[in-house]
Amino acid sequence: MIKVITDLTAKVARKVFGMKTSTKVVLGVTTAATATAVGAFAVKAVQAKSQNRSVKSLMLEDAVRRLPARGTEQDDYEKALEQSSLPYVLPDFARKTIGFTEYDDFTDTFIIQPKEQYSDFVIFYIHGHNFWADPSKVQFKFYKKLADTLGAPLVLPVYPKAPAHHVGEVQEMLLDRYLYMVNVKEVAPQNIILAGDAAGGGLALSLLQRMKYQALPMPKQAILLSPWLDVTCTDPGMEEIQPGDPLLNIERLRFQGKEYAGDVALESPAVSPLYGDIKGLPPISAFTGTHDILSVDAIRLNSIAEEDKLDVNVYVFPNQLHFFMGLPIPEAREVLEIIAEEVFGVTDEDGYGESEEGDELDEQPAAAEEAPAEEPAEVLETESAPETEPETEE
Repeated sequence: MIKVITDLTAKVARKVFGMKTSTKVVLGVTTAATATAVGAFAVKAVQAKSQNRSVKSLMLEDAVRRLPARGTEQDDYEKALEQSSLPYVLPDFARKTIGFTEYDDFTDTFIIQPKEQYSDFVIFYIHGHNFWADPSKVQFKFYKKLADTLGAPLVLPVYPKAPAHHVGEVQEMLLDRYLYMVNVKEVAPQNIILAGDAAGGGLALSLLQRMKYQALPMPKQAILLSPWLDVTCTDPGMEEIQPGDPLLNIERLRFQGKEYAGDVALESPAVSPLYGDIKGLPPISAFTGTHDILSVDAIRLNSIAEEDKLDVNVYVFPNQLHFFMGLPIPEAREVLEIIAEEVFGVTDEDGYGESEEGDELDEQPAAAEEAPAEEPAEVLETESAPETEPETEE
């Protein structure tokens, strides 16, 4: 079922022809702002309203579009090949600032505890980055927010990367860590929330299909964030969206997906789960934005699910970027609230997802609507560049 966010006054996305209302996002202008700044903000506010989005998301996207062009594909490949051949090292930022630690004796799998644990769930999270690069600061920050929102530990396996490694090695590693949780840590499958963003969303769906095929215990449900579900990138809708997507490039994705697949056919469900059977899987919720070329994958997932009357909800946010839920914007806060409702079956009035950082995103005055200067650059590296981020603290 497709649910479209058409207004930030809606707390949980409605169907196309009906939504339930909720609290409006608080926007204002500080008295210290200059007349010029107030005027500029007013223009942005009008523009944002016409696009059914927050001012902050509009300003962030404008900043992303002003970033310099990428390097050459060959340079990217050489750097990625070198980097993906090395063992992963958890950045100091993720360890000291965010709070990740090693998961038991694994050197490639990590865990973060929530600010307050009030559920029995464990989140098994598969990160994105086009199968080529490790998690960025933007992603690590989001993992913390998700853990706090669900009051649950989050386990993060940092799988081997292309182009040095391919789909078989990646899936074996992820399945091994998942079964370790179930068989060794004795986490009940019905308490596991499988989640993933971008390429990680595709891996999550592929993993579910493999679990079903091998009759393995499956998790309670799956959360797919801006998922990449078809590495062939042949949907004609992608070409239509491309001019409005400042983060992702169709040709670059095709190249990266082909390297990740190795000798496996691109239409194989192991690589592109949209071509696999999604019947018999646990409930799935997917989130996407219309300024993301990968949104076509989520829409196709919905079409397949509707045909077979499956438990799949796809939430579409107008004019939002790829992995917008990782940005410091009200729409990201809304995604977390929807996830909490999907997992717990409750609304935000019950108190789930209340975190200090999240509250600030919804209630900051207009002067704070401008994003920190480093955020757009981080976003670009998160979803486009093959390199990992330097191990520095903010």
